[in-house]
Amino acid sequence: MEGLTFYWFSWMFWVITTFFMKMNSKLRLFLSIWVLILIILSPYSFSSFGFEISYVSIILLGTLFYMISKIKRLTAAYVLISSFITMMAYVCFQLYALFDPVWIIVSRNWMLALLLVSLTLILQANKYYRVIIILLGSIQGEFLYAHILKKYSFPYLIGSVAYLDVAALSSALLCVWTGFELLASFYERYFNQVEKEKQKLS
Repeated sequence: MEGLTFYWFSWMFWVITTFFMKMNSKLRLFLSIWVLILIILSPYSFSSFGFEISYVSIILLGTLFYMISKIKRLTAAYVLISSFITMMAYVCFQLYALFDPVWIIVSRNWMLALLLVSLTLILQANKYYRVIIILLGSIQGEFLYAHILKKYSFPYLIGSVAYLDVAALSSALLCVWTGFELLASFYERYFNQVEKEKQKLS
């Protein structure tokens, strides 16, 4: 069922922001409302310039570009270049899956999510920027993919729940990877501290 992954992770994220973040945090309120808006508007879309566009895709673009505007120029330029590379990878995967689907041997969503996450991990070390790159690259890829399909008169909804499944799964995989990185960093500091204590005692 399309959209199930998106709704599941979105509600889980909403529960975390609502009940586990600091009560007086402005970020908590923003994230909670933002996720709820995405969930509510996910089934709805509008037509513009011959394209069918979901409201969620516009909200995502607006939010992501606002976040980039708050970053230093050189860093923002690198984030935009990285998102462009991610966009091209997204479109190439979608086109290959459309015209030569034989090589899709496992779940399409999982393959695409793993591709996006792997590419983002190579391009960016900062945990915050990784999320921006993967979401901005994929949503821009949706617009480019729709533009290509329009030439073949194929109907396509930009930012559909199928896309949201991929975006949610990619974000979740990024969170899991970040968790492993933090855990590895913790154990590294712990063992280094133990080694220093041993050296002092010897």
